[in-house]
Amino acid sequence: MGLQMFVNALLLGGLYALMGIGFSLQWGISGIINLSYGAMVLLGSYLSLIIFNMFHIDPFISMLFTGALLFLLGAFIYRFALQPLLKGGIVFTLIVTFAIRLIVENIILLVWSADYRTIRVSYAGSNFQFLGAFFPLTKFLTFLVAGVIIYLTYQFMTNTKIGKGIQAVALDKEGAMAVGVDDQKMYLINFALGTALGGVTGTLWATIYSFSPHVMDVIIGRVFIIAILGGLGNIWGAAAGGILLAFVETSGAIFVGSHWQEAIGLVIMVLVLLLRPHGLIGKKFFG
Repeated sequence: MGLQMFVNALLLGGLYALMGIGFSLQWGISGIINLSYGAMVLLGSYLSLIIFNMFHIDPFISMLFTGALLFLLGAFIYRFALQPLLKGGIVFTLIVTFAIRLIVENIILLVWSADYRTIRVSYAGSNFQFLGAFFPLTKFLTFLVAGVIIYLTYQFMTNTKIGKGIQAVALDKEGAMAVGVDDQKMYLINFALGTALGGVTGTLWATIYSFSPHVMDVIIGRVFIIAILGGLGNIWGAAAGGILLAFVETSGAIFVGSHWQEAIGLVIMVLVLLLRPHGLIGKKFFG
């Protein structure tokens, strides 16, 4: 039981880690608490569902398309909905992102209704055993893919010109602008990247769990906790926060009941805020 619980939590943690990183980057670097993030994740799920039903393309392939499309959507939202209102402060961006969430939610309800949907791939019931623990194949693949994407995101942020520019405006905006870095361009790319990561997470989510508009609140609640646990804008911190939350939820469901999962996560978040305000890693941004 102990080993199986560990495996289940670890596999879930990979998905949570990827989901939390996009939100953490948007909040920690672009300075936007994106209340529409859950809607972006679900858009990734529904787009993958369309591609799977119409063209029979596996979600692990279609995630490339959904990620690209959500990147463009994120760039559009930032440029035309958020950037003009940034000077108004956090309240304006909260209102706008919440409005976007409502628009997307109503479009989903209009097109797909509130029914739960699933993407049933041919190997969904497959699993393998290792050291006495069972590994569902789809969850294992999701964990691997999430790990690769997280690593590539870190490499992009630390070893590319654009990634270094994003870091520069996050750490010292005035200094970065003084040497010719376009801060708004960097914020736009960062926000779009976070949206793309949300869309890819939605695709991976759809291979494991059923989804509907009701999932939006669940997602936004979890990414808040993950971002705070890991430290805003910190990639590896968000990854650690996602894995920790998965372990808390999995163990909580076994020992105190599934109805206490969210409460336990919130308690852990409050403790981290009190004891380590910068998150588990203790370093801002990319450390």
